[in-house]
Amino acid sequence: MAKPDMESIKRDYCAGELSIQKVADKHGIAKSTLIDMAKKSKWVRQKKPTKIPDQIKQKSRPKKTVGRSDGRTNLQSSKSIPQIENQIDSNCPAIESADDDWTLNPDEYGLNDMQARFVNEYLKDLNRVAAYKRAGYKCEGQQAYAAASILYRNLKVSRAIRDALDARERRTQITQDDVLKMWWEIATADANQITELRRLCCRHCWGFGFQYQWQDAVEFEEASDRATQAKKPVPKDNGGYGFDAQLDPNPECPRCNGMGVSRSHFHDTRDLRGAARRLYAGVKEGKFGLEVITRNQDDALKMVAQHLGMLKNRTELTGADGGPINQVNYTPEDYAKAQAALENQLPDLD
Repeated sequence: MAKPDMESIKRDYCAGELSIQKVADKHGIAKSTLIDMAKKSKWVRQKKPTKIPDQIKQKSRPKKTVGRSDGRTNLQSSKSIPQIENQIDSNCPAIESADDDWTLNPDEYGLNDMQARFVNEYLKDLNRVAAYKRAGYKCEGQQAYAAASILYRNLKVSRAIRDALDARERRTQITQDDVLKMWWEIATADANQITELRRLCCRHCWGFGFQYQWQDAVEFEEASDRATQAKKPVPKDNGGYGFDAQLDPNPECPRCNGMGVSRSHFHDTRDLRGAARRLYAGVKEGKFGLEVITRNQDDALKMVAQHLGMLKNRTELTGADGGPINQVNYTPEDYAKAQAALENQLPDLD
């Protein structure tokens, strides 16, 4: 058998043009033998040159001249250079369209059925403890909070929740800043733009000689008829007519001492805009009259504070009947005794 040409083998191996298997086949030796020879002789193998994409494998084309009005010529390529697209790693997941509905695939994130159910339940109200219970886990009280927090911080679970929230944000086009702005508008809205308590004039403020003032003659006649039917004294119209309930009090009025009377006023909700519109939540009409329903501004301000990190929740764990938690510090000897006891009870345990 002919002795292999070491220089030729080294040249082909170090060039890096052929794979190690092809170099071994070319010279009639085993691949393992070639690798041992390279390690023993400390051959340095060059990296295989990167292939040029087909899009840019184009020979230079001749350029043509274009005449100009000043007698000069411009060089112009006969064909525009194609735009090279970015090479995308095939291992990276494709970016979903903002219009696509996100659905949880447990296999994609490595979740079991209970974890997948927890993710779907958490997306409903973003309450980890409630989602933990609805998912079917059996824990109560502080243990439920601790267990739900551990499950929520699981890398696979948190990644699935994060992807779901990102998809929801793309779908609704709502960012954290938008939500914060909504809460801030509710917290700082002026309730007087919806309803007001006004101090307005009484019936005597603008009457002649501060006497009772009527709206018009019709009102006076109706009051006179009611008094006659009830056999009461007929009222007088010495104060005149033209009472306007929207006027300010007369500071010299002896009846109300310039304070007027209190009257509630409800603005037309069709004209509400901006923060007042967000604060307004409807009306309720009952036996006590009309009631305007508004969103809770204190809760809105609390949400803003939580978003900005001003409020931090702290959970305290206590023992039985509110007492301290019993703690036991074990020594290495205690662990050795426990291990020996287990080995005696389970002799077949490896």
